[in-house]
Amino acid sequence: MELTRVGSFFRDALERVPWPRVRAWVGELVSRPRAAWVWGGVLGLLVVGGLISYWMRPVAEVYRVKRGTAIAAVYGTVKVDWLWSISLRAQNTGTVQLAPGIYAGQSAIGIRVKKDQLLATIVDDATLQELRRIRIELEAAENRARLGPPSAEALRNAETNLASLLKLSELNNVPSVQLEQARNEVKRLAEAVANERIELERGVATWRDALRGVQERLKKTEIRSPIDGVLTAINKGEGEVVVTNEALFTVAVNKTVINGEVNEEDVGDIVPGRKAKVRLYAFGDREFEATVDSVAPSGNPDTQRYSVFLHLDNPPPNLMAGMTGEMNILIAKHDHALIIPSRALMGNRVFVVRHGRVEPREVRKGFHSLEKTEIVSGLADDELVVVSDQDLLRPGMLVRPIEVNAHTQAHETSER
Repeated sequence: MELTRVGSFFRDALERVPWPRVRAWVGELVSRPRAAWVWGGVLGLLVVGGLISYWMRPVAEVYRVKRGTAIAAVYGTVKVDWLWSISLRAQNTGTVQLAPGIYAGQSAIGIRVKKDQLLATIVDDATLQELRRIRIELEAAENRARLGPPSAEALRNAETNLASLLKLSELNNVPSVQLEQARNEVKRLAEAVANERIELERGVATWRDALRGVQERLKKTEIRSPIDGVLTAINKGEGEVVVTNEALFTVAVNKTVINGEVNEEDVGDIVPGRKAKVRLYAFGDREFEATVDSVAPSGNPDTQRYSVFLHLDNPPPNLMAGMTGEMNILIAKHDHALIIPSRALMGNRVFVVRHGRVEPREVRKGFHSLEKTEIVSGLADDELVVVSDQDLLRPGMLVRPIEVNAHTQAHETSER
């Protein structure tokens, strides 16, 4: 019974032996006659000791070298901006009167507006008072013009008197001096009526011109959208006072652009037409294909970074200005390349775990980024490279390797 329990213990221990040859040899001893169990017991103790020694080793996180497509890419940050926008300013001083459907506050940002849509009126009391006065004066001038020249009645009377005198003169009953005086009076009054009519018409025209001038000024008090677009800023609320040239609204065209920024040392590799992968934080890990449209001709003197403008090849319907993220602009690629995590590198060296023992290895790098690095030489497929706590390990040290990518595929890209 005791031997049976010992044999069962050895068989369980045998299952945990990590070396196939040792496991086979011990198994052969166990299958021999009972006399050989003494030696088997000794070997079992050695196996148990070996197992304990193995599990007591320090753990080394390792990455199994895989092949993939190494891509050289320029990394940068991105922000979604409106393609362009217009600032609408007050043309006069006055009080803001917002149009129906337009309201102040952050909740109004994003309102869609149409071309020529009224956004607000800048109420100017002085201009309104002037408008009322001019309308009164114009109405009075038009009434005077309808009544006609003041001398028109006198002209009619003079013409009637002249006609009577002319009839009497046929009978030689009117002195020639009196007739001449009547003619001169008609002529004088006719000239007066003509001048008065001109003055009346001039008065009406003057007040009409004044009315048009005030109305033009009032048109400038109307703030209208010059384009179909989106309200991106409302700087004044109902009843607030504004002065001439003060910004009231900003309207953006309803199109967006991806505004990326890259470091100065990378901008030389970027030209219009290059493809890029963009990841916006609002969409999680989803990647969007993009194309470079243009590169800013000069950099930011404070940050030494350059702006790169891109468009998404297939933008999502809910893409909004203000979203941020990151991008990789593709420069070159190597197919079937060995790729390891960049954290495995110690300069140009890595630690490789071979038969449970740490070995230093010199490597030559290809495309490199903060996350992944292409290895041109120094490593082979399926070798195990240490990816953490290298400072705790020494060449020749026995370790217990644990693969960090045992159930995942190799990352297939490497950025610059």
